[in-house]
Amino acid sequence: MFKNLSLRFKIFFLVSAVVIVSFLTLTIIVSNRSIGMAQKDAFSLAQETADKYKNAIIAELQGARITAETFSTVFETLKDYNLTDRDMMNDILKNALANKEYITAFCIAYDPDALDGKDAQYAGLGPAYDETGRYAPYWNKLGGNIDVEFLPDIDSEDWYIVPKAERHEYITDPYPYGLQGRTVMLASLIFPIIHSDKFIGIISSDIVLDKLQEMVDKVNPHGQEGYTEIISHSGAVIAHPNKDYLGKDLAETLVEGQSRLQHIDEIKSAIKSGEMYISQGKNFYTVYMPIQFSKVTNPWSVAVSIPMAKIMTNADSIRNYVILVSIIAICVIGFVLYFIVRSVTKPILILSETAKTLGEGHFDTEVPLIKSNDEIGALSRAFKFMVEKLNGAMTEAVDANKAKGLFMANISHEIRTPLNAVMGLNDLLLKTNVDDKQRDYIEKIKGASATLLGLVNDILDFSEAEEGHMKLENAPFDIRKMFDELSVFFREKNKSSPLELRFELDSALPASIMGDERRLRQIFTNLTGNAYKFTEKGSITVRVAVSSRTSNSVALDFAVCDTGIGMSREQMDKLFAAFDQADNSATRKYGGAGLGLAVTREIVELMGGKISVTSELKNGTTFMFSCAFPLVEEKTAIRDTAPANIENAVLHGVRVLLVEDNEINAMIVQELLSAVGMNVTTAQNGQDALDILADKAKSRLPPFDLVLMDLQMPVMDGYEATRLIKETPEYKGMPVYALTAHAFPEERERCLALGMEDHLTKPIDVDTFYGALRHAAASKK
Repeated sequence: MFKNLSLRFKIFFLVSAVVIVSFLTLTIIVSNRSIGMAQKDAFSLAQETADKYKNAIIAELQGARITAETFSTVFETLKDYNLTDRDMMNDILKNALANKEYITAFCIAYDPDALDGKDAQYAGLGPAYDETGRYAPYWNKLGGNIDVEFLPDIDSEDWYIVPKAERHEYITDPYPYGLQGRTVMLASLIFPIIHSDKFIGIISSDIVLDKLQEMVDKVNPHGQEGYTEIISHSGAVIAHPNKDYLGKDLAETLVEGQSRLQHIDEIKSAIKSGEMYISQGKNFYTVYMPIQFSKVTNPWSVAVSIPMAKIMTNADSIRNYVILVSIIAICVIGFVLYFIVRSVTKPILILSETAKTLGEGHFDTEVPLIKSNDEIGALSRAFKFMVEKLNGAMTEAVDANKAKGLFMANISHEIRTPLNAVMGLNDLLLKTNVDDKQRDYIEKIKGASATLLGLVNDILDFSEAEEGHMKLENAPFDIRKMFDELSVFFREKNKSSPLELRFELDSALPASIMGDERRLRQIFTNLTGNAYKFTEKGSITVRVAVSSRTSNSVALDFAVCDTGIGMSREQMDKLFAAFDQADNSATRKYGGAGLGLAVTREIVELMGGKISVTSELKNGTTFMFSCAFPLVEEKTAIRDTAPANIENAVLHGVRVLLVEDNEINAMIVQELLSAVGMNVTTAQNGQDALDILADKAKSRLPPFDLVLMDLQMPVMDGYEATRLIKETPEYKGMPVYALTAHAFPEERERCLALGMEDHLTKPIDVDTFYGALRHAAASKK
């Protein structure tokens, strides 16, 4: 029967059915979701309250714990050196008790004759000793004065038996104590005293838990009907709005109607084992959140009870509102839908046939125009527009690729500018007086910044390679010195690593070769860094061997081998792909953006080589490649062995104009310049720099020896300012150095074309920076 209906009625019935089912489903989902969200809110509230208590409880106990643990160590040490003088130990406890506001009592108890073997000498010397003379004094100040008494029958008490048997810290169940007409809750934290691997006694600190009760009195989790309580691991009440329940069993606090009595054993078991437990009764929603003090002490728990009526009120309102709105909407939609279907059926069929033709690849099809201003008309016009624009898709794709390159350049600049501030301020901070913990934090920031800079450089390198813009420099360099510096770098960076790092250099390796030292260093930085990342034990070996040599060139074989986790054949097949890694799962153990090896492959191929890899799971990995380099005559080799501090002496007194709009970056550069005795004047933009130069010329003051020019600045950028400086006769011969976060080769070429002496990038490489300044100073002289 349904098959024989017209398209109009088919659409009407189908859409109506979908609408009705959708609204009914939505009603059910919203209703259930509202209940779930209400319970989630209640759980979040309970968890937040529990976290507050956890911090308060740990704060209350931490001082007592540290003190007791310290005394335990002290008394073990005294025993080691036979310095266990009882009067001295009593004085230590008494004085400590007087100075520790948060501790109300100290207890120390030794096994018979375990302290000094002199129990018989102290027999009956009260109040600290009983007729046995055993050393077990209890010092307390609960009455206002510090008093001492002997603790009898300690061998039968859990607080003595448990630490003795298990040899670890123990926290007692809090217990009520009458003090000056009021009841307070106390807890004791006990540490065993071990000597020569033998238990000889305990040291205990007692604290008052008044603050926890004060918190319980103030916290009102959800209206007047809700409340919060704190429970010990055995189920005893530590804090409760009703003080009559203090010290009693949890079952006695359950009010009528909570429907939790049948679950009391489950609740206690969860508390004792440190697990969270949710009790959802007819009238209350209660969350028991565990509070774990340490790995060996039993947990407490915070119970937050919220009335179910409060939780369900909003959920019921939302559900009823959604049901009402759904019924009205279904009726209105059904009425309107009937008339809409009649008007849209015919144009839909026309467009359907047209879409089918286009889908078959006939893009020259004439798309009929539906003369209407509704969605159907818009759809027909959109079809026509799509066909007309389809032929331009390839052009747009090319433009998009160019836009990507521009984006890479811009994002590099925007990252490098603040990164220069981070790294520069970090280096300055390291030169100040900081404690060891702060220095550790600063060193970690420095490492993270270096990692981020490396990622930015990898992105730039990959973008250059992808666009075919990566170029290699060709200059003489000492390859042995390069590997010596890499050895120092990786050993310093991985001080705590158990791995053995070996550099095996062929004795026939020439002293100097022609090539791009920076790019070759980058290859081995990537490969050796990866080896450290994926190797947990064993060694890493860097090998360089001469495979052939002529009078003009040398062919070298390179390899980096490790004993790490290795790779499967499937992993090796995609190893050099950009933005890909051997392990791309969401839970992968090792980090990285997947660019390092892709960039490494591009550099090796630019050098005329081809990189390959051999590996076996769990048996290590070896990366190999070969390249040929021209040889350098000995007289033309580069050698610079003068210490940096002697070299930088040439910079003392040099006058510098620093043009930088970023305040933090200006401060960092100024610090670097002042550190070597240079005189610095700052300008915030190109126009400001030109004004300063003009004023200096009018005043006939000594000119600047050089200018450090940022490129991206407001008012006037560095390009325009440099052009005007170079065109002004008064400034002839004044060197201008670009100092910018734009690191692409195109930017460097543009700067040199303007007449700038060099192109220095941010974040600043201190050695390169000072080297350029020394060159400028030397050329002026």
